[in-house]
Amino acid sequence: MSNRHCWIVLERKAHDQVRECQTQLAEHQAKMDKLQTTLDRLMGMYAEYRAEESKGGKQTGLQGAMNQRQFMSQLLSVRERIEKDMSMIQGVMAQIRTRLIKAETQRMKMQALVDQEEQTERKLQDMIDQKRMDEAAVSRYNARSAI
Repeated sequence: MSNRHCWIVLERKAHDQVRECQTQLAEHQAKMDKLQTTLDRLMGMYAEYRAEESKGGKQTGLQGAMNQRQFMSQLLSVRERIEKDMSMIQGVMAQIRTRLIKAETQRMKMQALVDQEEQTERKLQDMIDQKRMDEAAVSRYNARSAI
């Protein structure tokens, strides 16, 4: 296997790592969006119940008021859990972004090596072609001189 093929394989591997990081980042962003939507709905429900409690529109009695407060407390507990999950996902996303930057840097290095190897091969091929043309020109000149 020539050096060129090695660089190409390494560049592909680096490209695959970049793609994997991007996929993971997109998946975690989707989870984050879903959690944010859930949090928004939850806070909307909490605001409704809070407004209903402060308005005191319905007289539900002592048991109803206790149930409503307990439910609002449960909503706040769920909010804390969602915020904790969101915080955890943000940390994971930061790690993935760091890996993505490293993978992209590595891919760019490998691409530069592939390009450099291609340029070197082109120069070598140009030199071989030029040498053949020079030899052909000398042979023609010698053939004409011999006549």
